[in-house]
Amino acid sequence: MDSSTNPHAFLDQGGAMGERIGRRDWSGHPLGPVSGWAPSLRTGLGIVLGSAFPTFLAWGEEQIMLFNDAYVPMLGRKAEAALGEPYAAVWPEAWPALAPYVSRVLRGESFFFEDYAVTLERHGYPEQAWFTFSFSPLRDETGLIRGLICTVVEMTDKMAAVARHKEAEDRLALSLEASGNIGTWSYDLASGATYVDERFGRLFQVDAALAREGAELARFTDMIHPDDRPRVLAAIEHAIRTETLYDIEYRIPQRSGHEAWVNARGKVFVDPAGGGRRFAGIAVDISERKAQAQALRASEQLATAASLRAEHDRRRLDALLAAAPVGIFYLDPDGRLLIGNAANAAIWGDYPQPGSVDEYVDWKGWHTDGPRAGMPLAPRDWPVARVLAGRDSDAGVFEIEPFGQPGIRRTVLVRAAAMRNARGELTGAVAAHMDISAQVAAEKALKDSERRFRAIANVIPPMVWSSNLENGVCFFNERWSDFTGIPAAQLQDDGWHAAVHPDDLAPLLAHWERSRAAGIHFEFEHRLRHHADGYRWVLSRALPFAAEDGRITDWMGTLTDIHGQKTGEAELRAAARRKDEFLAMLAHELRNPLAPISNAAQLLAMPGLDQRRLRYSSEIIGRQVRHMTELVDDLLDVSRVTRGLVQLDRTLVDIGAAVAGAVEQARPLIEARGHVFELQVEGGAWVDGDRTRLVQVFANLLNNAAKYTPQGGRIRLSVQRAPGSVSVAVRDSGIGIAPDMLPHIFDLFTQAERTPDRSQGGLGLGLALVKSLVQLHGGSVEARSAGLGQGSTFSVTLRLAEAGHEGAGGADGTGAAAAALPTPQAGRARILIVDDNLDAANSLAEVLRAFGHLVTTAASSRDALDMTGSDWPQVFILDIGLPDIDGYALVRRLRALHGTRPALYLALTGYGQAHDRVLSRSAGFDHHFVKPVDLRALVSVIDGIGAAP
Repeated sequence: MDSSTNPHAFLDQGGAMGERIGRRDWSGHPLGPVSGWAPSLRTGLGIVLGSAFPTFLAWGEEQIMLFNDAYVPMLGRKAEAALGEPYAAVWPEAWPALAPYVSRVLRGESFFFEDYAVTLERHGYPEQAWFTFSFSPLRDETGLIRGLICTVVEMTDKMAAVARHKEAEDRLALSLEASGNIGTWSYDLASGATYVDERFGRLFQVDAALAREGAELARFTDMIHPDDRPRVLAAIEHAIRTETLYDIEYRIPQRSGHEAWVNARGKVFVDPAGGGRRFAGIAVDISERKAQAQALRASEQLATAASLRAEHDRRRLDALLAAAPVGIFYLDPDGRLLIGNAANAAIWGDYPQPGSVDEYVDWKGWHTDGPRAGMPLAPRDWPVARVLAGRDSDAGVFEIEPFGQPGIRRTVLVRAAAMRNARGELTGAVAAHMDISAQVAAEKALKDSERRFRAIANVIPPMVWSSNLENGVCFFNERWSDFTGIPAAQLQDDGWHAAVHPDDLAPLLAHWERSRAAGIHFEFEHRLRHHADGYRWVLSRALPFAAEDGRITDWMGTLTDIHGQKTGEAELRAAARRKDEFLAMLAHELRNPLAPISNAAQLLAMPGLDQRRLRYSSEIIGRQVRHMTELVDDLLDVSRVTRGLVQLDRTLVDIGAAVAGAVEQARPLIEARGHVFELQVEGGAWVDGDRTRLVQVFANLLNNAAKYTPQGGRIRLSVQRAPGSVSVAVRDSGIGIAPDMLPHIFDLFTQAERTPDRSQGGLGLGLALVKSLVQLHGGSVEARSAGLGQGSTFSVTLRLAEAGHEGAGGADGTGAAAAALPTPQAGRARILIVDDNLDAANSLAEVLRAFGHLVTTAASSRDALDMTGSDWPQVFILDIGLPDIDGYALVRRLRALHGTRPALYLALTGYGQAHDRVLSRSAGFDHHFVKPVDLRALVSVIDGIGAAP
């Protein structure tokens, strides 16, 4: 759909704001309805809505604002009310500064502003903000400027970052100035220039002016000690390439002859304003620190030599403690901490050095089990405190909070033992701390995982089970018990076998053993007992789970109820079978009348045909054509009813009269088969319904009874009233209905089993039509039979009309035979028949000539148009499905060609649905006839125009 048919088309790709503009009623707004917006406004707004950048449009003298989704966040709290408001009203705080530019834009200028500062109140308070934006004039189709378009990007975050960067640089400069021995350097990666301050220049013996103006990096690296230079250059290259920290120590030979030690640190920085990259950092003169370190090393060497044995003993103890996989504390009898190994620091963090048990109050711990679980430990609750109080040993599992790590919890196992001398006197205690947090967390995670698995397994619809190779099936979810009614405890091991259908258990177990042995996917369909519905079909599936070494340890499986699917497949097969049977019946029923018609046609072609054979052949063809017409009408009737296309012509109907009409229609068949017919009617039963359709229902039931009851049977029709309803029952002594057929007796194409001669006839549509018509009347129909050979009873129940009428109507001749054909009369009308089926056209022409009419035929629409030029017919009989110009188009041309000359236009076609009749009437046909034609009706219509002049 283009914009000419859809004035909102330009909003289709406009996102949420496009939808909001399209939904809004603009009729009371200065812009007016969207359909009246100027093309230039629609085009401009389409560009705005399609832009990925924040963009708005200001239109007209009032500068009405319309904007896209990307612009909404910039509005803050103003976003909801800003749409359709004047620019000045939306941003009154910024308008005084922007108004002059807006005026110049409306005179044809364009502007671009970068990092424009403005104070806005969009969040309920004044705030400084920066924007980069452009103003461009928006012109209409004549070139007149009607508004402006602004594309804007907020730069507030960028400007704040630049300010913070500047402030940080200022603080750094102050710090360096105060330090006295720290110099700075900066190497521009784009230009290759290196800039240093005076302190850095002094270290490298570079003139201050040269340092400020910049020099090549090599000017400084060449001053580094030759032994250190390759290492420094490699470190610089690596730091620039990987953008990692540069940290190195090296020497710079001085003119005085000594070497200055420098610690240089730096990294690659990106300028937040311009995006330029530079390698920068500091250089610290660490010569004094190096000298002190050298002096300290000399002093330590002397001390080490003096205490070599003590150091040796201490190292042996340290090696022992360091090798221990747990934290170890040594304490004196008062509880003062003497020694703690490195593992303790990993557990406790930066712990203090307590001087007594009372100072253990700083050590935070909590009980993890028992009645005191979750309670904090007192200083004398720790195992080491209990040992120092007299016990030989003590242990416990506790949660602790390491020092300097608030909120962090670890689980530790603590064991303590007393140390005694040869006399048994307490000399101290040793405590071992093992961090078991990972083990506890893993156990908890395993329990949580198991709990989550069971929770999930118990809420999903399928039945779930698991099995291991050692213990068999070890888990069933709750769906198993819900489905089978067997308690979970009884399902364990092989208890579930009792729920499997006995015929399926052995093949199920054999298939399961094959899957287990091969370690492959298991899948099997079988029946499982349902607690309230016998056995139901289920699909059992399972997958193996393997350990890290590839060995299968467990199986996980599910069972899904597929009973509906299995029975549905059976029903589909049954429906397909009924369809095939129906097609076979249809072929049979259509071939039956075709055979005598073919024979009669051959008889008519024989030479020396006398009047008796002519009449005999005509009667055969007429009967068989009527029979085929009835078959087609039945098919169309069922199609219309089942698709809800039938409209009931409702009126008050006397059931007695409707039954009488049905009996009149069915009586010839009943009498022909020699049945005894009984009729019992209670009068005064009136319903709200369609009399013709009710007669059709009852006649179908009577005809069914007559066809399926052997010669000389009994048929009884009874009408009985009940409070608020009336029932019509047709009972016969016929072949009856098998129990498996009874639930499907009203389905389409359903018939009892037939003999090959198809003596009953029909297509299996009658009862389906009965059910649909009765349901349209708000009633119900049911069938009962004691079985094959026991006869059948069909009952129709309808609601009585609220206001009844006394008396009963008689039959209206519904079943009367058709009137005889009119007597041929000579010289009636000039007729043109147009049909590409020459046999159909010529045979109809011969019949109409027999009635005295002047008939001409044409095989195509173009032939017909040529023939009308010389002699204009009074009657046109046109086929619809013509090959060149169809009948609808032909009748329009004929009426346009000689619109002032009178003629009768008749459609004769195989299309007989209601909508076909509507199409022919709208095309210009006066009447619509369906093949094979009702000759009496056709002749009557032609006779109505009067004799030909």
